[in-house]
Amino acid sequence: MASALESLETKLNEIMVTNAPVQLPENWRKWLATYAWIFALIGAVFGAFTCLALLPLLGFASVVGAAAGAAGFVLFAWLALIVLIGYTVLLAVATPKLKRLEKGGWNLIFYSTLFFFAYDVLNTIRYISVGSIFTLIWHVITTGISLYFIFQVRKYFLGKKIADAPAAKKTAEPAAPAAKK
Repeated sequence: MASALESLETKLNEIMVTNAPVQLPENWRKWLATYAWIFALIGAVFGAFTCLALLPLLGFASVVGAAAGAAGFVLFAWLALIVLIGYTVLLAVATPKLKRLEKGGWNLIFYSTLFFFAYDVLNTIRYISVGSIFTLIWHVITTGISLYFIFQVRKYFLGKKIADAPAAKKTAEPAAPAAKK
C-alpha cells in the first residue's frame, strides 16, 4: 500500500509541480508552507465545533429517521460524522508537524485529502441521481485544486533545508580560555 501511495505521490508531483502550466510564485509557496499549520489548526477547531454541534442533531435525526424508515439516510449521516471526526483529528495531529515543516505533517494532509475524496465519491454513488455527475465533477475539481496547493508547497516539507540565499561559510572560532578559580 505504501508503494502505491508513494507512486501516486510521485505522479501527482509530476503533474501538479513539474508539468504544471502555472506555478505559484516562490514567495507565495514559502508563505503557504510556513503558515500551513495555522490553516490546519483553524480547520481542526472548526471541525471540532462542527462535530460537537452535529452530534445532538444527528442523535435526534436518528430517532426520527428510524421511526420514519430512513435507516439508510441515518447510516450515511453517522458515517459522514465519523469521517468528519477522523478528518478533524488528522488536522489536529498534523498541526505541530506542519509547524516544524516535517514531511509527516504534509503526508497527513495529503492522505486526508485522498481519504476525503474517496468518501465524497462513495457518498455521490450512494445518492445516485441526475445531479450526481455534476457533484462528482465538482469533487474532482475541488480535490484537484487542493492537491495543486498541497504539492506546490511539498518541497518545503521534504526535510531538506531550502535557504533564500547561499549560506555563508562559518569560520571556526577559537575556544574561550577556561575561567580560573
